[in-house]
Amino acid sequence: MRPSKAEPGAQGRLVGSRWRSGIRPLRWRWAALAVVALAVVLGLGAYGAIRYRLGIDLQAHRCLESSRVFLIDTFTGPEEVIQGDLVAFRAQGLGVDAFEGRLFVKHAAGVPGDWVTVTLAGTAINGMPMAQGLALAPALKRDPASFIRHERVPVEHFWMLGETADSFDSRYWGFLPVTRMVGKAYALF
Repeated sequence: MRPSKAEPGAQGRLVGSRWRSGIRPLRWRWAALAVVALAVVLGLGAYGAIRYRLGIDLQAHRCLESSRVFLIDTFTGPEEVIQGDLVAFRAQGLGVDAFEGRLFVKHAAGVPGDWVTVTLAGTAINGMPMAQGLALAPALKRDPASFIRHERVPVEHFWMLGETADSFDSRYWGFLPVTRMVGKAYALF
């Protein structure tokens, strides 16, 4: 047996040294993995911040009784909207200055090609009753009879309705051009 040239206990130091040198590359791998994970999380967060918005209804008397907070997907276009979907849009030219530029969320009760009938008793889409009366006509200082109509929803327009009798919706201002649509909305709570 050849005598070892290393001092007693040197073998332990060599093993420890090898062990520590193996840790450094492992630390760099974890650091690189953490940086990649952080970049993915930030990227997804930025994508979510661009694509989605929150809509919060702060009114004491809401037009959509079922929800107060909405997630708005700004990447969905009008071609993805079907009858009954919630749609977020900007109010422009609705006849009430206080609402100008505000974000509204209503149901797309009528889509292109649907027939809308508004009478003093209620509103029907394709013959199905959807809303009652014209409760806001006196507040708007208009004769309720001036809102009566029977029309087809034109291409690139929607007929918007709230869930309450006194919702300020298409019964009072007509069809919504799809160009005003911000996105499809989803009720959160």
